[in-house]
Amino acid sequence: MAKTTIDASTAPNDLVSYYVPRGEANDEDVFVALNGKSYLLRRGSTVRIPRAVYDILMESRHREEVRDARRRLLAQDAAKREVYVR
Repeated sequence: MAKTTIDASTAPNDLVSYYVPRGEANDEDVFVALNGKSYLLRRGSTVRIPRAVYDILMESRHREEVRDARRRLLAQDAAKREVYVR
């Protein structure tokens, strides 16, 4: 597995725009902490955040997608086994 490194030494002016999507299950704000600084991002809005915070959010999204893909595969495998058991 490739290791992601986050460069927290980016200049304060290195900001990126990010749309914080609304959650399916909840609409709570998104909390991100990096090097002692906290960010609370309102869902459903576009925010300007440091690139390092953006990288954390992208890594989190990627991990969620991998987790969801694995769950789908496990569910498909379980469904196939159930068919053969009968």
